[in-house]
Amino acid sequence: MIDIETDRLVLRLVPLAALASTAGLMIEVTQGLIGDKLPAEWFEEPWVYKTRYDQWLADPAFAPWSVRAIILKSTGQIVGNMNCHHTPMPFMLGGKTSLAVEIGYTIFGGWRRQGIAFEAVNGFTAWAKAEGLEGVILSIKPANSASIGLAAKFGAVQIGSQTNAHHGIEDIYFLTL
Repeated sequence: MIDIETDRLVLRLVPLAALASTAGLMIEVTQGLIGDKLPAEWFEEPWVYKTRYDQWLADPAFAPWSVRAIILKSTGQIVGNMNCHHTPMPFMLGGKTSLAVEIGYTIFGGWRRQGIAFEAVNGFTAWAKAEGLEGVILSIKPANSASIGLAAKFGAVQIGSQTNAHHGIEDIYFLTL
């Protein structure tokens, strides 16, 4: 699988074995597969890695849409992750159907408010557009002002709300690519 690169970042696809070891909280194994600059925050939501692992096993076409480590090129430090919730699929909005994916991302504590999320999402969306996608869906908690601001920077439009089993109420934004 090909890395997605930006000026400062590499969005590296996490191997299937590393998803399994993360889901099982096998820290040393995961570090051996991903790298020793893997912070403890990587392991805070093991259900995400287990879910993406199961999706990849069920549908190998999900592979390039699975979890990506967000890595600083300059140091190799892993500063966050991002993933798609599904393979590209038709999404109807305003009478128009667009091929889209829903993405999620996390920037770890010490790396927030440095433009990393913007650069990662920008790099991902450029790659996704080159892969034929026409849109990206972002589900954001109403209290997450940083992510709401990021969605606004990209021109994403709020199209609704939902209740997520893991995160509670979220507002749904659509970003046209």
